[in-house]
Amino acid sequence: MGTFGPLSSALIVTFIFEGLSGIRKLLRKFTIWRININWYLFCFFSTALIAVAAIGISFALGSRIFIFNDLKKVYLVIPVFLYVFSLSVLGEETGWRGFALPRLQRKYGALVASLGIGVIWGLWHLPLFFIAGNFHQDISFTLFMIQEVALSIVMTWIYNNSRGSLLLVHFFHAASNVTIGLLPVLPSNTGGDMWVLYITVGLLIVLSINIVLSGTLSRQTDKTGEIR
Repeated sequence: MGTFGPLSSALIVTFIFEGLSGIRKLLRKFTIWRININWYLFCFFSTALIAVAAIGISFALGSRIFIFNDLKKVYLVIPVFLYVFSLSVLGEETGWRGFALPRLQRKYGALVASLGIGVIWGLWHLPLFFIAGNFHQDISFTLFMIQEVALSIVMTWIYNNSRGSLLLVHFFHAASNVTIGLLPVLPSNTGGDMWVLYITVGLLIVLSINIVLSGTLSRQTDKTGEIR
């Protein structure tokens, strides 16, 4: 039930301070879908392309230990995506990007808000590192935190450039989770090899830095102070 902590908190706090109209405004962000098709393509396929690139670079560097057994389950991509979208991601992103992001970036700017949410998002996953059988135990918490901060910047970019669409943010988050489950990125799927994960996180860092340097992290309407 911890998965729905951010969602529950967002709904409760919104109701206390803004009432039902605030909740309706928050949930309406899921109805923002008329967005350039390129954003949909990015949200669905970008992390998969990054993972494939990381695998290719890892091979070029001499790594050969990969386990592709999960590729036989490719037919499960759609049902797994829907499961992750409706249960796991829904409980998170409504709180992180739907509630917290617009308020924090109105006060501190998009970059600081992204960094702050990234750190909180990473710390929120900390208990998973102590649960036996969870993939988080196979990776460094520091590496995970860096990944979450980089992803937070990317997701702020998506949110701000899609007129505040929670639908797109959810698509990106769910697609990222499915990518990790399907492709050999984690040590548990690479026979213990860490290079693919290191390179994947490195490419995410490069992407997030490029977004910041491009000047497109913030949307123009940020200047009005409007909360979407």
